[in-house]
Amino acid sequence: MIRITRHSDTNCAPLGNGLLLRLLIVTFDPPQNIGGVEGRMQGYVTELMKRRNFVEVESFSPSYRFTDEVFHGSLLHKCPSGTGALADSFRYTLKLVGRQSIDSVFLLSGGITVFGNILLLYCRVRRKRTAMLLYGKDILQARKSRLGRALLLTSQLLTNRIATNSRFTASLLPRYFQRKIALLYPSINPELQRAAGEKASHSSRILFVGRLVKRKGVDDLINAFNILSGDLPAARLEIVGDGPERINLERMVVELGLGEKVSFSGSLRGEALYSRYLGCDVFVMPPRTMKDDVEGFGTVFLEAGLAGKPSVGTRSGGVPEAILDGETGILVEEGDAQELASALKRILSDSDLGLRLGMRARARVLSEFTWERSADRIERILRRTGD
Repeated sequence: MIRITRHSDTNCAPLGNGLLLRLLIVTFDPPQNIGGVEGRMQGYVTELMKRRNFVEVESFSPSYRFTDEVFHGSLLHKCPSGTGALADSFRYTLKLVGRQSIDSVFLLSGGITVFGNILLLYCRVRRKRTAMLLYGKDILQARKSRLGRALLLTSQLLTNRIATNSRFTASLLPRYFQRKIALLYPSINPELQRAAGEKASHSSRILFVGRLVKRKGVDDLINAFNILSGDLPAARLEIVGDGPERINLERMVVELGLGEKVSFSGSLRGEALYSRYLGCDVFVMPPRTMKDDVEGFGTVFLEAGLAGKPSVGTRSGGVPEAILDGETGILVEEGDAQELASALKRILSDSDLGLRLGMRARARVLSEFTWERSADRIERILRRTGD
């Protein structure tokens, strides 16, 4: 028997008065995982509940069993997503959504799936407001198959609002649906840097943070660093992250004779990660556009900006929205190791430039990319139904 746990609604006024949301956030990315979804979920729940909105979270994973637990003051419903349990999970979801305590559903992921489409249809029948968040990768991968294209189309028709992580991602959607689109940029917690403490940067220290996959362009970065090290022999590169390309990248470093200058630190989080940002002189991630994947924005650029560090990135996807060229960092063309090396050298050779770019990046993060700003956007998105 599937158990539904209910919150008390005594502290939550009806949304009809225009004040509060009664929201269920649905995700197929477990919020305990390392990555952007975890940060988004924590920030959204914390800030929305601080404003006395009613918020619950439903998360799916093959390793889950039907359990409930407290998540940053909210209730997290864990549901299995394995084939054998999918029917029970769907019935459980419909019961959650059907409660009077829920009037809005936000699909943080999973909107372009059969499950997501049926859920959006059910919400429309039950007159529940809906919104779904789309990334560039979601859209590009959906376009690869007939089923994916159909699910993408019907999800856009069924949902009230579409949130995208950048203007670039929004540009990938048909003009007909642009009226439903609202920007929901990534956001970060300003308290994270304070938890990491203060740390002086080292001379000519370069930092990369991200998953080690081909799209992130780490091989271009290593080639650029090889060029740079001839002019700045004291420069050091730290690569934080893990992924399928790590072995190839480590081999590349050895073959170029950079073993003493390039370090691989694996995946880091929390204080250990933010101390790396504080200890570098420049942050760099040079993604490239792939056929079925693209960098929709780049939360890591915000994390670097929070630490007061300038960033170097490529003119790929939504990166130009994360880095303001010449104001918070420098943009270069995709795959151009020579231009990338020149941009890094320019910042490392001019401490005043690096400081100026970094301070502007920090000011922009604190002004535009906080949890508070994201909560404002979510409330506006779900209160304006769109159709």
